[in-house]
Amino acid sequence: MILERSCTFAMMLGLVWLAGTAQAETFSITLVTPPLVAEGSSQLQCHLVNVSGEGRSAVIEVLAQDGTVLITDGGTLDPGEAAVVTVPASSSPRYCKFLVEGWRVHFRGSIAVRVPGQGSLSTLPAQ
Repeated sequence: MILERSCTFAMMLGLVWLAGTAQAETFSITLVTPPLVAEGSSQLQCHLVNVSGEGRSAVIEVLAQDGTVLITDGGTLDPGEAAVVTVPASSSPRYCKFLVEGWRVHFRGSIAVRVPGQGSLSTLPAQ
């Protein structure tokens, strides 16, 4: 009986602790796209959309094949707001990295190769 009460008390204490910390903590995750090669007059674009119900901070990085950061842009995205970072093929961009506040389900990210005047040639999702 005492063991049963101790276990119940420990579980309740754990739930109270979780409830108190869940709102105070900010979760951050990183999403990364597969590489995609932009050549000629095309551009590489990194797209990010906040699909959550609240404003969340995000940073978009465009990286070269060796991992060098070519450009960084960030700020707060409101619910439903999208951000795009575009880099010309001449800079040799290869993939996108998204550093976002929240969980994976709060954002949708992708990489695209776009030819001005023609549209996107290829697009891949971030994971």
